[in-house]
Amino acid sequence: MSWAPLLALGLAAAPVAAPAPSGNPNLAKAEKLLDDLDYDGAALALLQAAKTPRNDRKTILRILELQGSIAASLDQKSSALNFFKQLLVLDPDYKLNESTTSAEQRAPFNQAKAQLASVGSLRFEVAPARAKPGLVETVVVKVAADPLTQARRVRFWVKVGDAPWKDSVVPVVEGRAQVPAGAPAVSFWAELLGEYEGQLALIGSKDKPIVLKAPAGADSMVSSGPALDLGGYRPFAIAAAGCGVVAAAVGGLFGARAASINPQLAAWQQEHPVTSVRQVEAQKLVDEANANAVIADSLFGAAAVLGATGAVLWFVEPEKAPGPATGPGGLRVDVRVRF
Repeated sequence: MSWAPLLALGLAAAPVAAPAPSGNPNLAKAEKLLDDLDYDGAALALLQAAKTPRNDRKTILRILELQGSIAASLDQKSSALNFFKQLLVLDPDYKLNESTTSAEQRAPFNQAKAQLASVGSLRFEVAPARAKPGLVETVVVKVAADPLTQARRVRFWVKVGDAPWKDSVVPVVEGRAQVPAGAPAVSFWAELLGEYEGQLALIGSKDKPIVLKAPAGADSMVSSGPALDLGGYRPFAIAAAGCGVVAAAVGGLFGARAASINPQLAAWQQEHPVTSVRQVEAQKLVDEANANAVIADSLFGAAAVLGATGAVLWFVEPEKAPGPATGPGGLRVDVRVRF
């Protein structure tokens, strides 16, 4: 059995009560209490709304926005900052309505945005699937970044041919989740779930699923194990490590040359007086050995620096801009993450 890379085929002003997303009566209740300026009652209703199972993403964002705004209005700065961080890590482009929020409410929101600027947002992506010629064995997704450790499980929706959609909920383990497929081609979409199975992010959708097709033959197979990721800075890491190996090898050569004089020095020390070599020649040999030793030490130091640089670059992952790519055999790749 082999592995093949498969890629996919995209007080303060009260918060104004916008229409609540359908399906969560506690959120609707909170919106009504906000209309009556009952902050405490609204906060309690929002807490119950957040615990409602299977909230969709839009509902979760709205709950967090209102929780942050209410906490700011009640001068609960730490709570407001926490709610807004949870909101912005899910949607870094989220904006508060300046015409319906106060400066007091926007302050912790802006503070949360500034603190998360260097951290990044939650990233949910398609990963290479396990396959062999003619068969997709597993569908795999990964949580590439989870700054606030919100991800808990993934709900996969998988469909083969004209069969109905089948859903499976699996845990996220070491940033990945997978389900069996067992078909030459498979369509799927996936929901990243947080607490109470709330929907944090989406890959694909029922109307626009991700399509995976197994390689046609052995010529599409590239390895006998999981595909090695050589993107980002890893080519530079390999180059640095390679230069480090070369520097260490050359350093070893010069070190050996420097050490080769030791037996001769020991022999001369046995002569009283030394008659086998003139002083000028002996000094020349000693100077050459010292020069070789200096070069060896310098190369060993450079090898250590290059090796450390390569190790750092190997594990540093730059931000990747999503876009189309081409898979094995000229397969067009379109990965769409929908929020």
